[in-house]
Amino acid sequence: MAYRFLRTLHGLAPVAGLGAAAVGGATALSEPWKSVKPPVQRRLTAVSDATIEAQLFVPAVPYPQWDYNWDHRDFDSHGKRRKPGMAGAAGARRRHIILVRHGQYQERKLDDEERILTPLGRAQADACGARVAELVLQKGAVCRAVHSSTMSRARETADIIAKHLPGVRRAIDGGLCEGVPCHAIPGGIHHSAAVYRDGARVEAAFRRYFKRALPYDETDDDDDDDEFAATGDFAKPQPGDPTDEYDIIVCHANVIRFLFLRALQLPPETWLRLCTMNCSITYLTISPSGHVAARLMGDVGHLKPDQITFGEHKGFNW
Repeated sequence: MAYRFLRTLHGLAPVAGLGAAAVGGATALSEPWKSVKPPVQRRLTAVSDATIEAQLFVPAVPYPQWDYNWDHRDFDSHGKRRKPGMAGAAGARRRHIILVRHGQYQERKLDDEERILTPLGRAQADACGARVAELVLQKGAVCRAVHSSTMSRARETADIIAKHLPGVRRAIDGGLCEGVPCHAIPGGIHHSAAVYRDGARVEAAFRRYFKRALPYDETDDDDDDDEFAATGDFAKPQPGDPTDEYDIIVCHANVIRFLFLRALQLPPETWLRLCTMNCSITYLTISPSGHVAARLMGDVGHLKPDQITFGEHKGFNW
């Protein structure tokens, strides 16, 4: 009976009248796993590089229930614990990070300078820029910059979006370029070299942009874009000063999916289970307490139905 149950568990149908001799004697009956490998074991045996396969089951970062000090900002540079801040003049601002995937581009070109937006991609970027402006240009908020990777399709998309945000600084960051940020479960065993090449770079980009804003009287010495670090202005905020700050980051599908999961302290190895259409908006907030919330993921409500694409695929039915 036990053997029949184990054979069923391993995906093998029990055979009526199967005796001990037929399966190698009493040992096969008492220890059937020695003669019948479970599906997972067979799959692992078939992989040429067992080390690559094993890495799939080692998370890139640990996943606590929730780590409020995930950005290591509970303590200042002197080792003193900061008081929990409140957004606004009494403390640190609330941070808003809007991630935008670039528009549709000439995928079949080989050189980056030729992989520019298609006419549809430019229309997507323009519609996206109008929507981003609606989200950002509101009372009590300041937009720090429109960032993009160095890749042509991202830079062009960001330039179009920036036209809707007059006076907002443009910034270029090679760390935001497309890549394979970590293994993907399922389906990631072929990305080992790419993960080795890209993983640290994309993780560094996460740490650069995803962190709590500091209180008004502290410099952000690891952030060259910080207004206080640039001006040395430590004047106490006045009523009516911005309570919220925005960063617009225009980059790529793999990078956005990884950053989204990392920010929510979810396994980043699940990134291939998410989908970000061209010029979709992914939106997260970071409170001074360290809480992170997703407000949008891959939203394309600003695009017309015939403008929705994932590369050369149109719409959702593909």
